[in-house]
Amino acid sequence: MTRVLKKTTGLTGLEVCETPQEERRLFYSKILDALEFMPSNAAYKKYTEQITKAERVEMAIIINVKYL
Repeated sequence: MTRVLKKTTGLTGLEVCETPQEERRLFYSKILDALEFMPSNAAYKKYTEQITKAERVEMAIIINVKYL
């Protein structure tokens, strides 16, 4: 199977990410780390944590399906 390498995003100054899944995983980890400093009863923390964890699960499923 031939892989197509994306050479441009079409946006000036925005480079193509070499490892988008890894970057996204790190981004989600940083979000969850930042949420640790918020009060546990804060609505923003509760809902952001819920969304971020759900996205991480979906991302892991997608990555696992690619390697089947």
